[in-house]
Amino acid sequence: MLTVDEAYGYGSAFAEYEAFAAALDQSLAPRGPGLLFDLVAELGLPPGSVAVDVGARDARHCIELARRFGFAVHGIEPVRRHLDDAARALEALAAAEPEVAARIRVDEGVAEQLPEPDGSVDLIWCRDVLVHVQDLEAAFCEFGRVLRPGGRALIYQMTATDWLTPAEAARLWPPVGAYASSADPQRFEAAIAAGGLTVGQCIQLGGEWREQSEEDGEGRTCRQLLHVSRLLRNRRAYQERFGADAYEAMLTNCLWGVYQMIGKLNPRLYVLHP
Repeated sequence: MLTVDEAYGYGSAFAEYEAFAAALDQSLAPRGPGLLFDLVAELGLPPGSVAVDVGARDARHCIELARRFGFAVHGIEPVRRHLDDAARALEALAAAEPEVAARIRVDEGVAEQLPEPDGSVDLIWCRDVLVHVQDLEAAFCEFGRVLRPGGRALIYQMTATDWLTPAEAARLWPPVGAYASSADPQRFEAAIAAGGLTVGQCIQLGGEWREQSEEDGEGRTCRQLLHVSRLLRNRRAYQERFGADAYEAMLTNCLWGVYQMIGKLNPRLYVLHP
């Protein structure tokens, strides 16, 4: 342990504080979520290729994949509210861009039982979904089953780091239906191998996307940090108004972003092939 003089005196880290802070004010040129689409572009899949969005939510990524690349996109989604949102989004799309909407459908389903024939899919897109799947091996076996030879799976997955304490993990995952075991990067990659897939590329993002959001002025994580403080200081009022479950889910959602910025969570991008 340093003495006070060693910590703050001449020759200490804080003696160079202003210069260090100025260096930290310089951007590291963070990439944003568009990186996912850049990776798809690098695959060189032609228009008409078949893509499956596993965990399609409101179909926004289905729409973008069909619009940008001319893919035929099948969205799979287990949550009824999300399915209803997707139906409304596709109805609006059909009125504005009928040729794009005609290439998209979204159905109820889960990652562990995909409704696709064997060897029929060119691209699996799965963004921020598999942390909610307990049986990762079953999901990856399904991915391997439906991919054509030469097909690829693009996975965005939140993983925990050693900085996330067991107590934090016990509080973080359950309110949003996530499994701590599925956020373990070692277990995740073991499940990929058990499913017969190979990691072609792995990009560890850390807080990069969050930095990009802050630098672009969106301020998403700053807002979440502010919300965390308010949630902790006004717990009873929010619980009485919205309910205990909603309170815990909102706290988790806000911490999800903050924890990426401070190294407790590390999102990863995987490109997999059979």
